[in-house]
Amino acid sequence: MRKHVARLAMILLFLTMAAVPPAYAVPKADPVPMADPGYGTPLVSAPAAGLVWHPTTGLSTLKAQAGLTQVGFGDVMGSANHPMRGCDATERAGLPIAPAATVAWCWDTGDATTETWIPQSVTTSGDADDDGLWGAHSVILSGWNHCNSGECGPHPRNNDARVAFIDYTNPAAPRYRWAYLVAPTDGTANPNATSYANRDFGPAKAHMGGMAWYGDKLYVSATGNNSTAIRVFSMQEILQVNDGGSAIGRTSAGYAAYGYQYVLPEIGYYSYRGGTCDMSSDTGVPCFSTISLDRSTSPDSIVAGEYFNVPTLHGRLYRYNLGGANFLLAASGSNVASAQSYRTRVGNIQGVLAWNGTWYLAHSSADAAGELWALTTSSGASPTCANPWSTVHECWGMHPESLTYNYATGMVWSMTEWTKHQCATERPTPQSCGRALFGLPRTRLP
Repeated sequence: MRKHVARLAMILLFLTMAAVPPAYAVPKADPVPMADPGYGTPLVSAPAAGLVWHPTTGLSTLKAQAGLTQVGFGDVMGSANHPMRGCDATERAGLPIAPAATVAWCWDTGDATTETWIPQSVTTSGDADDDGLWGAHSVILSGWNHCNSGECGPHPRNNDARVAFIDYTNPAAPRYRWAYLVAPTDGTANPNATSYANRDFGPAKAHMGGMAWYGDKLYVSATGNNSTAIRVFSMQEILQVNDGGSAIGRTSAGYAAYGYQYVLPEIGYYSYRGGTCDMSSDTGVPCFSTISLDRSTSPDSIVAGEYFNVPTLHGRLYRYNLGGANFLLAASGSNVASAQSYRTRVGNIQGVLAWNGTWYLAHSSADAAGELWALTTSSGASPTCANPWSTVHECWGMHPESLTYNYATGMVWSMTEWTKHQCATERPTPQSCGRALFGLPRTRLP
């Protein structure tokens, strides 16, 4: 009888596209506990880390060039050409155990299986505007980066970045369209050039570990071991290229973006005031691995965290107030001060979310499910569950990524990263998981 009830429940969930994770297959336990018993240690103060704003110049000159057409946000939504699909059993097995996802979607076949492009971050139109819409659309943005040299070898497109514009206006049938992130170039090798002097652009290099959409601005985390902290784009500056070829930037026919139809040109970026960040140190200049928006503060703010896969290093957290002109960070001239800075005991921070003084951290493990920690300056807690892994706290998604909170709907969204093939082959003990975009009410967080 119980099996029939479960089967009926699964049919109903498929019809409503709300994929709640089923019972988990039980692989062998991870022989080496990945959880640091100190992860629940309360937050402690850390040194501040300032930023510096660098606006892009010459965008109007670039937009006037033949081969580029400025388009509206609705044009991108109206051309969404990739339907999302209900996740299969293997993909659902990688969803969180506790707190459980109440909705999940998976990507079309090409994006579900590619190991060249990797899902990293998520934000929504609930970040962007109080009513949860941008124009007439409810939207989820998913940021992906091209694999780096350590993941797939040296390649000109290492750490290129793209964003899936997911039209979630009809939550029973979401569809998405890709847009490439590009940065201005002045004809030099400077990756942070800010002039369109030669009316050209190149790829905006970014790991995309976190995103925050605020007003028309889209903030994305850049690559590590770099002086660039956050790249900024605008939903009012979307360009359509006329050349569908495999080049990027100016071509003999006009402009191309590796076959992508739409590009978002960077309108500016924030650098670390301390210089180049250091991914091998938790005392030097931090490298932001992930960011998100916090609307519970006054003013609203951007929060950031750093990632380490070395157990002896532990991530720091930073808050930067918004309130500058045109939805930018509050600044004194071009300098941005951190409003808060904390040290945690969590190393593998893949996602950060803050709400009413509680910081939620998504921690990842290569050999087990992730963990979701809720930390304040006085306490630390994480959900517990009966699971096949090493500790009772490994209850979050398999290979989890960033976090975001849709303030209009009350839903927290996140993603899982690995393909089904990676889950099955890249560890001594095969894992049952896959790539999924999933959500759950914020009230279910610890």
